[in-house]
Amino acid sequence: MSTIKVIIADDHQLFRNGLRALLQAQESVEIVGEAETGEALLNQLTTTRADIILLDISLPDKSGLDILPLVREKYPDTKCIMLTMHEELQYVKESLKKGASGYLLKDTSESELREAIRGVYLGKRHFKNKISELLLEDMSGPGSPSPILSEREIEIVKMVAEGKITKEIADKLFISVRTVETHRSRIMKKLGAANASEMINAAYRRKLI
Repeated sequence: MSTIKVIIADDHQLFRNGLRALLQAQESVEIVGEAETGEALLNQLTTTRADIILLDISLPDKSGLDILPLVREKYPDTKCIMLTMHEELQYVKESLKKGASGYLLKDTSESELREAIRGVYLGKRHFKNKISELLLEDMSGPGSPSPILSEREIEIVKMVAEGKITKEIADKLFISVRTVETHRSRIMKKLGAANASEMINAAYRRKLI
């Protein structure tokens, strides 16, 4: 097998360092770039050819889900494997719809990561076992999948969309300002949003509010 050229797109330096060290030990894999933001990834692709992008969903400026179609359109020979903490079915299905060739969770094993990279390079698709089970359940079982956001989180997003500030939300829900801020941070992480505007837009796109 020829050398597989890989770019790592993740906003955590330590995680990128770990991946680089792990993959560089493989003779068949070459790390040709790293990016901590979506914009940095797109800029890098204009000068660097990659076979595989290991792409996180939660990037600081753009969601990996928004990056996917741009990569597929401009660089059709480059395959994307989502490597993320999000195991919700909605993320998996949206990734598939937008052209991802694989979906792995960040707790995936070293051997599975290598297997995924090799398989996707050869034109296959690869999903972590747990993700495959979710997809099978969705196709064969009745009912709808669990929502990305909890009822309380949806309630908070609605209030943000209405223009309420953190203190007003805290007073309305009888919780502390710190708790509201924690909820907002968790919501933005789940939706792959970098700010309140992106959070609201992402919630509307997913019909959560």
